[in-house]
Amino acid sequence: MADKDSQFKGLKSLLTSEEIITPSSPDYQEASRTWSAKSNLQPSLVVQPKDLSTLSKTISYLATTTLDFRVRCTGVGNASAKDVLVSLVALKFFSFNDDDETITFGAGHTWGEIDQKLEKDAPGYAALSARCKFVGVGGSILHGGQSWLSHQYGLACDPQNLLDVQVIKLDGSVLWASDEPELLWALRGGGGGFAIATAYKMRVYKYPTSIFCGQIIFPPEAMPAIARETAAFIERCEDPKIALHLYCLDMTQGTMTSQEPNPGISIFAYDANGEEHGRSADGFKWALDIEGAIDMTHAVNFRQVNEAFGKIVHMNGTIVARKC
Repeated sequence: MADKDSQFKGLKSLLTSEEIITPSSPDYQEASRTWSAKSNLQPSLVVQPKDLSTLSKTISYLATTTLDFRVRCTGVGNASAKDVLVSLVALKFFSFNDDDETITFGAGHTWGEIDQKLEKDAPGYAALSARCKFVGVGGSILHGGQSWLSHQYGLACDPQNLLDVQVIKLDGSVLWASDEPELLWALRGGGGGFAIATAYKMRVYKYPTSIFCGQIIFPPEAMPAIARETAAFIERCEDPKIALHLYCLDMTQGTMTSQEPNPGISIFAYDANGEEHGRSADGFKWALDIEGAIDMTHAVNFRQVNEAFGKIVHMNGTIVARKC
C-alpha cells in the first residue's frame, strides 16, 4: 500500500484545482465547518467534485486507500474526516415534472434553495422541506425529514414522498436505488451509511401560497393561561394544516446576575388555511387574546415560513457539546 503522500497525489490527479480545497484556501473554513466545533477533525483536504463522473472516480479511488474520508452534502451536519472530506455541494441540478408532480434534485442543495427553485419553476407546489432553510436535503431526508407538511403527508422519507435515490457505491458504480429495493428501503430513514446519495426524486404537493405564521410573545405572568389554553387547543385541533411551536425566552436572564431566571414564552403559530382563519376561533385567536400577548404574526408564502428560522445559522460551527 502506498504511503499517504502518494495517496493524496493520486487523489489530486483525478480533480481540477478548482475542486480541491486545502487548509490554506480562503474557502477552507466554510467548506469544512461542522455544527459542533468539537466534531471538526480539520481535514487535510476538502474535495468538491464538479460532476457525477468525477465524484464516482473519487469515491472508488478513496475506497482503495488508507485515507480517512467522509462525505458531506450541505447544511449543518457534522461530517468530518482527518484526511479527506468529500463535499457534494456542486451537485445542484434540479427539475420539476408537471406530469407526475415530482422533483429531482442534487444532494448539494439546502432546503432553502429547493424552496426557491420550486417557487420559480413550480409555483403553488411545496416539498416536504425542513422547517429551516439552511438544513441540507440529504441529512434531512435520509434521517426521516420532518416538515410543516408532515401532518398531512408524512415524513420526507416515507415511500409516498421519497420515490427514489441516486447513489454511488464504494466501487464507483452509479445507480438508482429502486433497482435494488432493499437498498431503497434502508435509505428511507436509515441514514447515509449504505451508499452515497447524490440525488433524490420526491413527490411535491399543491399547497396554499398564503400562510398565517409568526411569533406571539407573552410575559412570564401569562404562563398559567398559556399552559391551560395550549393544552385545550391541542386537545380540540385536528386540522393537519395547523401547528405550533413553544419557545422559552431569555432563559439566562437573571442567572447571569445570580438571580432566579424569569423567562417569558413565545408561540410560533402556523396556519396554512390563511390569515383570516389563523386569527379566528378555529385558529389562534385564543393565543392572541391572552393578556399581554404581543402579536408578530403575518401572512407569508411557504418559502418565507422556512426562512423565519434562518437566524440561528450563526451558531453553525460554534456549538460545543458538553458531557452531563
